[in-house]
Amino acid sequence: MWKSLTQSITESLFRALAVFFPPTGETLPLDPALILVFSTTGIGDALFDTAAVHSLKLAYPESKIVVCAHRKRSTVFLHDSDVDEVVPYGKSPVYAFRLLRRFRRNRPDLVILLNINPEVVPIAYCVNRRALFGGYWRCGNYGFLLSHGVQLPEEGHILRLGAAIAHAAGGAEDAYTMIYQPKTSERETIRERFVDWIDQPFFIFQTGGGRSRAWRDWPVDSYVRNIQWIQRNYRLQVVLTGGWDNENAAREIESACPSVINLCNKTTLEETAVLLTYSLMLVSTDTGVLFMAYATRCPALAILHYASPSALIGPIVDASRDLGHEVVELLKPSGPLEQRHGEMGKIPDDEVRGAIQRILARKGMMPTEGIQTPR
Repeated sequence: MWKSLTQSITESLFRALAVFFPPTGETLPLDPALILVFSTTGIGDALFDTAAVHSLKLAYPESKIVVCAHRKRSTVFLHDSDVDEVVPYGKSPVYAFRLLRRFRRNRPDLVILLNINPEVVPIAYCVNRRALFGGYWRCGNYGFLLSHGVQLPEEGHILRLGAAIAHAAGGAEDAYTMIYQPKTSERETIRERFVDWIDQPFFIFQTGGGRSRAWRDWPVDSYVRNIQWIQRNYRLQVVLTGGWDNENAAREIESACPSVINLCNKTTLEETAVLLTYSLMLVSTDTGVLFMAYATRCPALAILHYASPSALIGPIVDASRDLGHEVVELLKPSGPLEQRHGEMGKIPDDEVRGAIQRILARKGMMPTEGIQTPR
């Protein structure tokens, strides 16, 4: 109730301000000195937003790009070579006041809203109401504050959303290159921590995503069957990754497959990103780590639900380099839709194994004595 009241008061206040100080668009500078980008939602969204930032950098190579990111997800942009500075954002009003003070005198020439929470829009309006770009679909009731509003693009890959906003602000049309570059110090730390196996052939199984959309996850039995198949047919190490909410699944997998290395909830996002750069491949459902594989150029097998399809979140082939990603997608039922929970168990093992074989073959990894099927 209190939250709804606060939002109503804030919206009324800014509707009044917009009457006296309208967000009227002005002629954009050909060479903006400072561009402020807002990206305040999840890890996956932040990784997608690096592609839009890249398109801005291609169009404005001399501009300073500052990204305002959620304080818990700012690490993505701290590993983006196109970003000059990262400013943390949080729910507390303190962050808003700091941001307004930070740009009071040094006003950005362009303000770009990518994947954001709607309450960010009034802050961005106060920073520069005449050069504020954003998608109406992300701004909630605050779309009236945009000086350069963008309509929702037609159906297609999720990267099209950031691309549309960046292009409206003058960014390059090619906005499909995601960027995440681990630091040298992080690589050295990982090599020291996992010295016993880091130089041996291994690949990663991400054991699931967050609980809020658990229907996207693969069941434990599917992990176990396919990891055991790998152990029978290949001489390589299997590593499990995941967050705190995947620990139970990881323990069950480890119990059934004792030789796996269980790193679930034992590595940071930064450490997982480094491991991806050493890994032969990643097997993952719809998670932020899957998108991290895209950004770090780790070949990935995406195991997807039809409600979160490849056309929306699957890999996009880089015109300069085909990384050999694969997708196995649950078919949509022809009849009435069932409850989503549990459906991922219907994905055929032979499709998963075929995709794994193809990726490993491209990496020069062949079965030890021919593929062995279960007895």
